[in-house]
Amino acid sequence: MLTVEEALANFPSADGARVVIMRPPAVFSASAYSTPVTVALGPAYVAGLLEAAGYNVDIVDAIGEGLQNIRFSDDGLFKYQGLDIDTVIERIGPETKILGVSMMFSQAWPHMRAVIEDVKRAYPHLVIVAGGEHPTAMPEYVLQDCPDIDYIITGEGELAFLEFLHHHFAGTSVQDIPGIAFIGGDGVYINNGLSRRIADFANLPRPAWHLCHIDNFFIGNWSHGIPYGRNMLILATRGCPYQCTFCSSPTMWTTRYVMRPATEVVDEIEWLIDTYNANSFDFADLTAIVKKDWVLEFCAELKRRDLNIVWQLPSGTRSEALDRETLQSIYDAGCRLLTYAPESGSEDTLKIVKKRVKLDNLSESLKAAIDIGHNVKINLIVGFPHEKRRHCLSTILFAIKAARIGVHDCLVSVFTPYPGSELFDELCQSKVINTVNDDYFNSLTMQFSFAVKVSYCKYLGAWETAAYRVIGMSMFYIVSLISHPKRAVRLFQALYKSDIAPVTVLEQRVNDFMAALRAAKKVKNKNVA
Repeated sequence: MLTVEEALANFPSADGARVVIMRPPAVFSASAYSTPVTVALGPAYVAGLLEAAGYNVDIVDAIGEGLQNIRFSDDGLFKYQGLDIDTVIERIGPETKILGVSMMFSQAWPHMRAVIEDVKRAYPHLVIVAGGEHPTAMPEYVLQDCPDIDYIITGEGELAFLEFLHHHFAGTSVQDIPGIAFIGGDGVYINNGLSRRIADFANLPRPAWHLCHIDNFFIGNWSHGIPYGRNMLILATRGCPYQCTFCSSPTMWTTRYVMRPATEVVDEIEWLIDTYNANSFDFADLTAIVKKDWVLEFCAELKRRDLNIVWQLPSGTRSEALDRETLQSIYDAGCRLLTYAPESGSEDTLKIVKKRVKLDNLSESLKAAIDIGHNVKINLIVGFPHEKRRHCLSTILFAIKAARIGVHDCLVSVFTPYPGSELFDELCQSKVINTVNDDYFNSLTMQFSFAVKVSYCKYLGAWETAAYRVIGMSMFYIVSLISHPKRAVRLFQALYKSDIAPVTVLEQRVNDFMAALRAAKKVKNKNVA
């Protein structure tokens, strides 16, 4: 590990060297019911450190700079959100020496590869370095499948990228840098293992939001959670101490879990309020709440400074530290959306996938959260490789129980084996995933689509797992709306009134759908006129 101070001292920049960090356009199934996009947190963090080191750095956020540009692929199977390739190439510019590419979601790999190939054709001498969850999970595959990528950084990216740039511009060898993978001149694949973790995450320079088109995200409902106005992403922790077999976090971050001081997180919130007039904050942490003492200190600091904000935990967190005292404290400090991630209603499944959750304890936490006033969402998965009908039915019954308790929203997903996860490796070894190719990556888009149907379950087919997903979500919302009639009234209002501000994820989806219909109608009327 290195401290930020040591990294800046050891790896200073070359004079005037221009580096661009790109986030490619977002890719979804053409039938996706939701297209959640957020500000480019990873690239902004990397750019912040590079600026501190003296680099001339820019961010090309193809999503954020083209949020309203949504188009379909030639075959009609996918929709893209963001800048077109010609604009991306123009934004990078011929004077750029190094292009860092942020790649998070494996479902977008075939399309990200096409973008990189087009950029390389335009700028043959550009050195392209890829990083993020996807290339970390399968660096050799990515390098072989896209030779236009020169290097991959595996794991936490800031320090390794800074060290790479220092050696590259100094003309010294980059081959021994921890966290670097590449194909050598003799065609041999070289992987130096994961990058060194930052020893003092709290001292990492703040994200370089001034290089991003932040205001675009304040127009419309672009939020990882519920849009409460000017939503911004913030990160209080990195990593996750758990080892769920369906998650790629251990490959990307190991199990080292680091927390910033609570006061420093509140300092950043105050800075975002002053600088960008933000009033709502989405925590992007993998596991935001682990230690109760930290949470209580954070809430006390928010209240001490009397910051009039809303904040939310949309990614999914655990229930162990969420007792009534903690739930009341975070509510009093402005938390309004709380997402739990039990993943399954089957105790057998929870043990097998190493999800250390006690459903009875979680149910009690749900009840307390709702009683206090939180908007609560749960995330569930059906179709794990070992599951039989009884496991899926247990999950559906848990969803119904949650609806009766008063949980506001529920997402039921079909299991998808993501590269970097333990289950992905097991399925490859057992030949259930026989070939990793574009068809496999495209199948991962079923996360936000009911039309894409694939099963990696030994006992259940694709149509059956898809049916359980639809049944689970449908039963949840039917029971929820019947049990809580006021929610049904609000949902009805959201269908016909554009000024109804959503307070649940379902209301937001309805609001987004109706807004899209109204926009399409305006375009149609304009064309007729």
